[in-house]
Amino acid sequence: MGKFLKLGVSIGDPNGIGLEIIIKAFSHQKTLNDFIAIVYSNVEIIEFHLAHLKLDLEINVIKSISESLKGKLNVFEISSSNFKVDFGKSNIQSGDIAFRSLSTATKHIIENKIDCLVTAPIDKNTIQSKNFEFNGHTEYLTKISNKNNSLMLMVHQNLKVGVVTNHLSIDKIAGAISEELILNKIAILENSLKNDFNIKNPKIALLGLNPHSGDGGLIGVEEITIIKPAIESAKLKKYNVFGPFPADGFFASEKHKEFDAVLGMYHDQGLIPFKMLSKNQGVNFTAGLPIIRTSPDHGTASDIAGKNKASFNSFKNALYLAKDIYNNRNRLQEHV
Repeated sequence: MGKFLKLGVSIGDPNGIGLEIIIKAFSHQKTLNDFIAIVYSNVEIIEFHLAHLKLDLEINVIKSISESLKGKLNVFEISSSNFKVDFGKSNIQSGDIAFRSLSTATKHIIENKIDCLVTAPIDKNTIQSKNFEFNGHTEYLTKISNKNNSLMLMVHQNLKVGVVTNHLSIDKIAGAISEELILNKIAILENSLKNDFNIKNPKIALLGLNPHSGDGGLIGVEEITIIKPAIESAKLKKYNVFGPFPADGFFASEKHKEFDAVLGMYHDQGLIPFKMLSKNQGVNFTAGLPIIRTSPDHGTASDIAGKNKASFNSFKNALYLAKDIYNNRNRLQEHV
């Protein structure tokens, strides 16, 4: 492609494992050389984590993206305020740092100053403020991108699992699902599989909402009244979709291997089997946005923060998935 990808990284909650996995990933010179990496943080926080991990990285503190260099960890300063890291203790101050990092990085990707964004885990409670009234990254980035909808898509090699509803409590799921919403998610998923993953004629499976996919209406009617009509409408639009399949045995029987992607109805229905199968290697990708955003498939892990136990594999995979999607989108544009 000729150019080095400018990859922005928001640090998440500085009292969690975010900076540990960031630093561990970029402590490998090959990874550092594969990107122009820009981390949005106070340099003092980076230096504290480096000293704590007993790792050495060459830091380039920048005030403009044009100052960033390949082969160094570029740090875009987000605040002049003093912050003391307190591992495992998320609070209002750590939430504020997490928001400053995310909002600055998001502003830069919207302005095309960086090419991709990889987000480290936030504490969804302490980041809340008048500037952030969202249930997670996905909802925030969808709003900032001026989109009505997006798709949480979990990715590990050939396994891709999306969900119709994101961070929603169980008691609200059935009421939130509609034929229109499912059709919208199918459209986003197919478009992403084609454009972001270069799959020419994707085959998509839909899971049912209720146990045993409702057992013909005995345990629930959403499969009959909402999901099946959505599938039929999608087929009329030439989408290659199938289902609804009972969720309980779908992954255990390896049925997922017959499809390019699986669309579940709610968060845990999709993410529990995904995380079991991907074994800490998975990536969360926000499909359907003009920007490219990926993240590791885990949270702040406050129980192991500061203990040098965090695996950086999922984060590293998020870096390279962002790069692959960027390249796929660029190839598509070259052939338009």
